[in-house]
Amino acid sequence: MKKLCLVCMCMIISSVYSCSKEKVDEYAMITFMIGDVKRNNAAVEIGEIIKEKDEIITAADSFCDVKIGDSIIRIKEGSKVVISNIIRKDNSESTTLGLDVGKMLCKPKKLIKSESFIVKTPTAVAGVRGTNFSVEADAMKTTRIKVFDGKIQIAKRVKQFEGSIEKVLEQAPILEKEKKVVITAKEVQKVEAAADKLIKEGKGKEISTIITQLKNESAISKESIQNFKPEDFSREGKEIVTIQIKPREVIQRIIKVIAQEKEMPKADGRLLVTRYEIYFIKNGKVVWEGNVVEGPLNRDKRIYIASGDYVFCAASDGPVLWRKNLKNDGKLKIIDNSLVISSEGKESKLDLETGEKL
Repeated sequence: MKKLCLVCMCMIISSVYSCSKEKVDEYAMITFMIGDVKRNNAAVEIGEIIKEKDEIITAADSFCDVKIGDSIIRIKEGSKVVISNIIRKDNSESTTLGLDVGKMLCKPKKLIKSESFIVKTPTAVAGVRGTNFSVEADAMKTTRIKVFDGKIQIAKRVKQFEGSIEKVLEQAPILEKEKKVVITAKEVQKVEAAADKLIKEGKGKEISTIITQLKNESAISKESIQNFKPEDFSREGKEIVTIQIKPREVIQRIIKVIAQEKEMPKADGRLLVTRYEIYFIKNGKVVWEGNVVEGPLNRDKRIYIASGDYVFCAASDGPVLWRKNLKNDGKLKIIDNSLVISSEGKESKLDLETGEKL
């Protein structure tokens, strides 16, 4: 009996330790997503832990936010990303990401000297320190990088230099705020051909020497660097600023409502309103997110709220009663049994019961 008690106690301690370890492992996790996202070819859920070598794929009209330490990335629709390396030591972090195709918005934390945040595409490698930037890679292996804030070091990704990325970045030129660059596969192939030639001629010459010799060829030319168009900066810059690591309690609330919707699906989905955001959840996933401009109006056990392109009416416990696609500035009022919505100085009236225009 004593032995049995001892075994049970060990199992309980082991279970507690495992739970504690799981919390530590939340260093890298999916903090939010909209639409269909897969990790290693399996459907992923908000709150899921991310590990080294994981492959994340987003479908059309989908995206996901991944927290890695104090840094965050948004993997946009139609993308394939590999979490190549996640290195933690004491309070420092070093991350390497591989974007095979698609687009990422990156917000790494401000790094100290011993830390690194590196993004690789088929044709480029970028090293940053607290820089907000976007990176794209298409099916032709063309890379496009834009810097919204701070500075970034960029070089062509040469296969012969793959084991010496740090050395390559040491010699790489800096791309500054509001600048963008395009790198093509053809440009990289020229450097790789030159590297092959030097390696054959070098007879044992160290790769670091060859990297130095080809410094100008592997660097980004001044002609490739361009200024942003104002519309580029306003559109993408606004999105990257709003990307944040969501509080744990918000993530838990989203997970709870998703579970409710999976267990007891509603024909028109469910609405979750937090202090700052609105989430529309249907078919077991978040399909829309908006910002709270003004708090919801409450009437007859219903709530009414608007944001961006939608106006919602939901039961007080969450099920959506109706949803109207109507551009608005988030301001609502109820006058004479109708819902009045403001948009760009104009007002529209909707029926409180059905959402139809009056």
